[in-house]
Amino acid sequence: MKRLAYILAVIVATAICVQCNSLKKIEAKAYPINYTELNNYYVRSGVVSKKIQRVVFDNETEFQQYFSEAAVMGRNDQPTPVNFKTQYVLAIILPVTDKDTQVIPAEISQVDNTVIVNYRVKKGKKLGYNIIPYTAVAIDKPEVDLEIEFNFNEL
Repeated sequence: MKRLAYILAVIVATAICVQCNSLKKIEAKAYPINYTELNNYYVRSGVVSKKIQRVVFDNETEFQQYFSEAAVMGRNDQPTPVNFKTQYVLAIILPVTDKDTQVIPAEISQVDNTVIVNYRVKKGKKLGYNIIPYTAVAIDKPEVDLEIEFNFNEL
């Protein structure tokens, strides 16, 4: 029984290493792509999960199921516009927390039909209220109709 568990552990560890190495090879060939961080939106409370959600939106209807425009006064009070005919929105939504938490896009790159989204989560001190940390960015859709694969990586 112990031998079987050991063999299974070795197989799983090997599979993880192979997957990590192939992702590193893909990332080595990748080139950075431009993105626009979306501002003045908030996550609707009905879509909150206990797990991190990594979502790709290609239409406005689906996007509006997750996000609403935030009412903000002052300079730059308009939500960042998105044209879903020419752009995807990539979002990372964390569970509700009472800690000051930021999700920061570090780099977005592409190789062939794979888009790689690297991001960081920065946690701060405890707040007196709950928040739903998220980040959302818009990237251009390819001009050629390709089946795009998205990989999200927390750094």
